[in-house]
Amino acid sequence: MSPFENQALQEEHQAAECEHVIWLEDIGRWRSEHRRAAAMLAQAQAALLEQDAALESHAEAVRSHEMQVQRALREGDGSDMSHDSSEAARRDDQAQHDHARTAHERLKQHHDMITTEIKRVTEKLLEPM
Repeated sequence: MSPFENQALQEEHQAAECEHVIWLEDIGRWRSEHRRAAAMLAQAQAALLEQDAALESHAEAVRSHEMQVQRALREGDGSDMSHDSSEAARRDDQAQHDHARTAHERLKQHHDMITTEIKRVTEKLLEPM
């Protein structure tokens, strides 16, 4: 092997060693980022479980309101109440229903956004590297 070939080989090895150092630094940083990402996923899972409890609370409020409506229908037209009282009760029921509608729309939008993002992230994670 000529001195020129030996020098070229040494330079190749030295360049490879430099790349290896950079690659190992990258891998160390990526591992640290993966640990942080795993911690964030655990936080996201806990938040998702909390949101499930909020969904159940909303479902209970809807069921309760439905029972109130059904009870009012069974009790008749409210002829034993004064007109002012029955009108006030109707306005209260409508206000509760409007509040529930607003909450439902807010929950729906949030749910759609969250599930779409989780699906997108999951699909990305499952793609081959």
